[in-house]
Amino acid sequence: MELDQASWTFIPLAHRNEQQVQSYSPLVHYNCSQHLRLFLCSVFSPLCTEQVVGPVPPCRSLCEQVRDDCLPVVETFNFPWPTLLNCSRFPDALEGAWLCMGLPTEDKETTFLAPTWAPVQCPTNFARALVPSGDSVTCSPRCGRDAYYRHEDKVFAQQWMTGCAWLCFLSTLFSLLTFCVEPQRFRYPERPVVFLALSYNLLSLGYIARGALGAEALSCVVPLDGGLSYVAVDGLESGACTLIFLALYYFSTASSAWWCVLAACWFLSAAKKWSCESLHAVDHYFHLAAWLGPAVLGVAALGLHHVTGDELTGLCHVAEDSALPYLVVPQGALLLLGGVFATLAGSALVQVRYAMRMTGRSAEKLERLMTRLGVFAVLYILPAAGSLACLLYEAWHRPRWRSLALLAALDCGIEPGCIPGPSYHSAGLEVALLRLFLSLVVGVTSGMWVWSGKTCRAWSKLFAAPRKPRLDSATQHVSRV
Repeated sequence: MELDQASWTFIPLAHRNEQQVQSYSPLVHYNCSQHLRLFLCSVFSPLCTEQVVGPVPPCRSLCEQVRDDCLPVVETFNFPWPTLLNCSRFPDALEGAWLCMGLPTEDKETTFLAPTWAPVQCPTNFARALVPSGDSVTCSPRCGRDAYYRHEDKVFAQQWMTGCAWLCFLSTLFSLLTFCVEPQRFRYPERPVVFLALSYNLLSLGYIARGALGAEALSCVVPLDGGLSYVAVDGLESGACTLIFLALYYFSTASSAWWCVLAACWFLSAAKKWSCESLHAVDHYFHLAAWLGPAVLGVAALGLHHVTGDELTGLCHVAEDSALPYLVVPQGALLLLGGVFATLAGSALVQVRYAMRMTGRSAEKLERLMTRLGVFAVLYILPAAGSLACLLYEAWHRPRWRSLALLAALDCGIEPGCIPGPSYHSAGLEVALLRLFLSLVVGVTSGMWVWSGKTCRAWSKLFAAPRKPRLDSATQHVSRV
């Protein structure tokens, strides 16, 4: 039985109904239910008979059987059961109040195919991959092919990502070298700026390595049976995927932790009157929290199979459905806590400035410090908050974009003359590029702490040629004698 086969049918809007039926062709392709064709025909092109006034709809039992068979397939693509196919819309055959099309009985001749569960068939630009649980198969983008994104989109994303990474690397490298030139200048409470710059410096190296090595070397998996290579669906499938994920996730989360530590140090110094020596005495607790916490989270995400590859960037990252516990919550909490500490520190400094003015002392140096703190906090908080917003947006929309693209690719595979390729142009491309920029520009702005006259004098002193000491007149006279 074909979808368009009907003799006496009620077709009020034939063209529209045909389009609606075709939208369910991927389910027909999956052959999820032997009664699916009958059900769709009875919904969109119901039978008419002279004995009954009006079309004959499907029975509720037929709908429920098809729903039970096909709902797992629909949920695989992160879609709910269609409202148009809600079984409560159709009459119950047991009530007998309305004639409807029920399930065919075994003794009647039917032309339906027997229920056969064929292996998952992936579209042209996808490959079969075992999901982390190991009990089912999914379709993952093939390496070297364009599944979700066009080739030019991926090339631009690589260039954009590498360019931002180099800016971040050079800015943070300058900060670290300045610390090496003049280490006594970076005492507590501003010492965490050095570790913040170090985190972003190593984070940018991961992105630079991606540009140098290529996507296939980091996020692609070659099956042991010699099948088609595909983008990793589990970070543990590839050693390179594991390493690049741990590096990027660890230093990204560590940078958020050091921002919180920096704000806490300023709060303790300004509001609680802690001295430099007091902060230095407890700095091992700062290091323990800032370096150990991200490591625990990264290993947990990897061990629980919450890491996957990304076709656009060629990197491995936390899967979208796990972004909330591993990315949004920890980084958002650290950003918020750091913002609270920075606000309290700024309020305390305002009170100190007021007290200095009341006693007639100059507050010029304090005002410069307050300006630097305020600008630094704003330049950190705004991009970091924007990056978190992009993460939330992608975590919410990306699974649906990918499901739509996969369904369109399945539909293309059974449609004559269809050219395989990304159907949903640049799905989420702009948001992903904005997130990459915001996550790396924070590293660039973190280097602004050393952008001052003291830094210029320190570097000038380092590169200035040593001068011979000048001799006084008495010494010159003795030397001539």
